[in-house]
Amino acid sequence: MKKIYLFNFIVVISTISLFANNIFAFDENTDLIDNSEKRHSIIPINNKYGWNSALEWKQAREKFQHELKIYELYEEKRQSHFANCLKSLLAPGWGHFSAKSYTKGQVLLGLQIFLAGSSFYYYDKSMDMYDKYKKANQIDVINQYYTDANSSYRTSQILLGFCAIVWAYTILDVVQATENYNRNLWEMLTLKYKNAEISVSPKGISINF
Repeated sequence: MKKIYLFNFIVVISTISLFANNIFAFDENTDLIDNSEKRHSIIPINNKYGWNSALEWKQAREKFQHELKIYELYEEKRQSHFANCLKSLLAPGWGHFSAKSYTKGQVLLGLQIFLAGSSFYYYDKSMDMYDKYKKANQIDVINQYYTDANSSYRTSQILLGFCAIVWAYTILDVVQATENYNRNLWEMLTLKYKNAEISVSPKGISINF
């Protein structure tokens, strides 16, 4: 009878030992599987966006939404390159004034007024000399009036050409002036509303500081 009890005791101990070994082996396999899943995860720990946790992802998402609202505000206030070019075409310097480039706008406007006015002055002078040339009777006076009329007319055309060049430069330069205005606008909005709450609704954009 004692032998039977001893045999049963040995069997129970062996079964428990075996079961414990299987548990430890299962835990090791589970760790291997977990490590393998971590190695082959769709979003690795060191991903290209630098998100190491759900909190960092949420913060990045909120930052993106905030910058998107700033961009919508920027789109409302930015200036059109085409519109400013059209303004400079119609009235030299107008596009620069719209883009807040007042100094360059004044210089270009003043230069074009000076060139256009000077061109008109010499053209009028050449027409006056030409009228006198047609009325003159003496050969020396006729030649002198003819020379003066041609000289004034050439000067008028040269000044008019310079005026056209400055006008064309004004139209081309307003593109860069508008680009500078829009860049400064974006930097100003980003700095001003960095910590402000911006909400967009059908009624418009509201800002809470």
